[in-house]
Amino acid sequence: MTAHHITYRQNPPLHDLYIAFMDGFSDYMIRFEMDEATFESVFLVRDQNQPSRSIVAYADDRPVGVLLSGIARLETGWVTRCGGLAVAPGYRQLGIAQELMRRFDEQAQGTRLLEVIQGNDAALGLYERLGYEVVREIVYYQAAVTASSATIEEVSISELFDHHYPSGAHRPIWQRDVRTTQQQATLFRVTEGEREGALLFRDAVLLDVFGRDEDAVWLLQAAASKQPVHLTLTSDRAAFVSAAETLGFVKDAIAQYEMMKQGGERG
Repeated sequence: MTAHHITYRQNPPLHDLYIAFMDGFSDYMIRFEMDEATFESVFLVRDQNQPSRSIVAYADDRPVGVLLSGIARLETGWVTRCGGLAVAPGYRQLGIAQELMRRFDEQAQGTRLLEVIQGNDAALGLYERLGYEVVREIVYYQAAVTASSATIEEVSISELFDHHYPSGAHRPIWQRDVRTTQQQATLFRVTEGEREGALLFRDAVLLDVFGRDEDAVWLLQAAASKQPVHLTLTSDRAAFVSAAETLGFVKDAIAQYEMMKQGGERG
């Protein structure tokens, strides 16, 4: 086996982040086909993986491994997320992924957070060995247009931050949380008789739904009443998962685990 000189760099050049990401995920369960500008727009800007916190591994000066990372302070404290970990084929089994995660944990603040695709047993095993625990499942659905008699009206996005996030009984995943990401979102109030709720959209993506469990079917019907939608649900919102199934929403083949490890203010 060829011996490689492995080095690591936090806050690397954006081009190196891109090359390491594309090579590392070249044989992944999900195909990523994008240019560097799209990578920057989606993974760095929208998902708020910050280059200053991200790390690239180099083998003889070639980018061969990457860990994307972002941080946010929520009402519950600091959350630091691993937004992607990958090592290029041919450079695995050299301890690179474990060292990237060690460096991530070392500079993280508060709760450490990540997602892993179900069936990716190698990654799941690594995270479990490092002390991460599965806290819930993340499932994805697609919905055709459904009938609804509810009234839906756009309201100020300030209601999201002043009312829905502070009083919400659930915690959205990082990629759907407007507090942790940068995306154009629109908030709608849903009413019918005594029932009331709210829907948060980015185009045809339902980012979040706010309302009582007993109104889950009614709210999801309203969400899909204008156009086909894509939505993300978590296993701790059992009433809404059940509602999606009841309404015949199509569940994606890909699902994830959300994993966490508690930490102090500084890793």
